[in-house]
Amino acid sequence: MNSGNPIHWTDPSTWPWIVYVWLAMFAMGWVRPLWRWFQRNRATSWPTATGQIETISVNEAKRSFFSGSPRGSSPSYVATLDYSYFIGGNAEAGFYKREFGTEEEASEFVRDLKGKPVAVHYNPNKPSSSTLSEATIETLLQTRAPKPDWELSASPRKDAVPEWLQPLVWVFIGLSAVGFVLSLWIHFGAVAGRRVAPAEFFWILHIGIFAVWFPAVMVAQRQAGNLKRKDFWKIVLKGTPDWVRYLVYGFLGYAVVNFMIFFQAPTERNGGANPPAMVWRLFSGHWMVFYLAALAILYSAARQDGERVRCVNGHAVQTTANFCTRCGQPVMRPSSS
Repeated sequence: MNSGNPIHWTDPSTWPWIVYVWLAMFAMGWVRPLWRWFQRNRATSWPTATGQIETISVNEAKRSFFSGSPRGSSPSYVATLDYSYFIGGNAEAGFYKREFGTEEEASEFVRDLKGKPVAVHYNPNKPSSSTLSEATIETLLQTRAPKPDWELSASPRKDAVPEWLQPLVWVFIGLSAVGFVLSLWIHFGAVAGRRVAPAEFFWILHIGIFAVWFPAVMVAQRQAGNLKRKDFWKIVLKGTPDWVRYLVYGFLGYAVVNFMIFFQAPTERNGGANPPAMVWRLFSGHWMVFYLAALAILYSAARQDGERVRCVNGHAVQTTANFCTRCGQPVMRPSSS
């Protein structure tokens, strides 16, 4: 990526190569969701047969780049439902899989499902090909017995965002988004050999990293426990699309490449109050990573908390609980119209 070349966003041939890498990371995150959507949409027109859940299991997911669990990292867990059904007097079988970030979540998913009747969508042209719809899975989960109270008390749920941070979490999310956009703008200008921002922005963006990174680290520690664990990003970005995690990986890798380019470039490194474009390029490459990571972590946590079931006092509780294990108050549930 050579500096000094103007970037025209209406002309893709002038785009820096890293833009194509980021776009590829974004697209890669949509491959599996789109394929699953296609499969589910195709199966909605298939006829149904009554089946039964024969076996349930929870296993570690196979490691692969596309699953977001690179070789050498701690894997996620896959819950599997093996089912059987009869078509024209012939016994057929199939399976349904769902991936979870922790073994506890996967085990809760398959709890008490063995032996349950289930509606199976099968291909009329090939009866051995079948699937379970998401509506069928939700019906299974809603009709089973709730988790025992003693188990709920033994593992109360905690908010992803600490209580003291909850009133400000969206402020930090906004600051992270603004910092990321500004860093991206400054970086592309620096790649083209220009300083596009006032000199004051150099230190404002430096300080801004600490303002958003400290709450992001606190939230991450609350979720993952150990910041050095190998499945860290998978846990702290739980619930976000795969492309978000891939983008974080892509920007992190680019920051390393950008750092190497800086030290190989024959240019003046000290610019006084307003550093040269190459220095802006180096630091903006790091700013992008920190602001994007903070944005992803905080947004993921806020989204998880927003989707959780709560009691009348606002405490997060297990989905199947009727009363809060912290204060004993009843659980609030959306009224069905």
